[in-house]
Amino acid sequence: MKKLIFLSFLITFMCSNAQILDLLKDKVKDKTMSFAGEKVINAITTEAITTNFKDCNTTDVKSPGFGVNEKFTDLCNEKFSQTDGYILKPGFYQIKLKSFCLKAGTYAPSKGDGYIYAPLKGPKKEIIDALVKNWYNNQEIPQQKVQSLIWAVIAKSSLKNLDNESKLVAAKLLSKDQLLKLSKMGLDFIPASVMDKAKSNLLQPVQVALDAENKIRNFFSTSSSNYADLERLAMISGINPEKSDVQYGTWGLQPEGYWISYQPHGYREMEVKIYVPSTVSSVNFIPSDHVAVPANTSSQRLMLSDMLNCN
Repeated sequence: MKKLIFLSFLITFMCSNAQILDLLKDKVKDKTMSFAGEKVINAITTEAITTNFKDCNTTDVKSPGFGVNEKFTDLCNEKFSQTDGYILKPGFYQIKLKSFCLKAGTYAPSKGDGYIYAPLKGPKKEIIDALVKNWYNNQEIPQQKVQSLIWAVIAKSSLKNLDNESKLVAAKLLSKDQLLKLSKMGLDFIPASVMDKAKSNLLQPVQVALDAENKIRNFFSTSSSNYADLERLAMISGINPEKSDVQYGTWGLQPEGYWISYQPHGYREMEVKIYVPSTVSSVNFIPSDHVAVPANTSSQRLMLSDMLNCN
């Protein structure tokens, strides 16, 4: 309740400031383009989450056919804690989990995309991590609501522009300090002239991502709450025409010495296969510590959750 009161105060304060700013707009029209200087361009182009394929270990990999004749233990009914995860002894394991998209303006996963582990990085790492991990203890919240918030953070959307239900979800999943940080990061919809300046000299996939983020900011500023519309803005329709250098189902070596194969089914579901070699006594597998990254820059980065998808 205290967090909800704090959030209400925070939003009221932000809206009051916004009204003051509106009164000043007429006086600064002539300075709009000059204001779109280095700081503004930097705010537009700085990624909330920076995890990318360069963070992956691409040297230690095994082909998708590795372990095909082995018997896999299903983890869906095994003991799990958010502190220790699944404690795995040497052997082969599999699990089905729910996952989230961490990159707007990209194609959904396909059978042509191979994924390898990378750690979660970026200025908004703490907030994204909290949204995904704390969802486990708030399972009444629909996955779509959490994904909406993640896309809002990825797009650097202003907290005051989110619909009331999204604000309530944020209050449940984030601490007061994190809510305060979230309130300070916001951008509104950026005019085309400023976006063009921000995108100049950037690679095409980056420009597409920045355009998607701006469309997402506009979505939230118009008080829309239709998830299907948001999904269409955040994703590129169709199948990625770019061929991946990493095959679907490729196994990658984890820093802790075990192997893992990420096999997404769309961006919301992930099948994971794990091999713990006899050289490792045991490992603590915590799904929400994992970001699965594609070789293609125009495909989605996916973050695993601790929520099972074992239907």
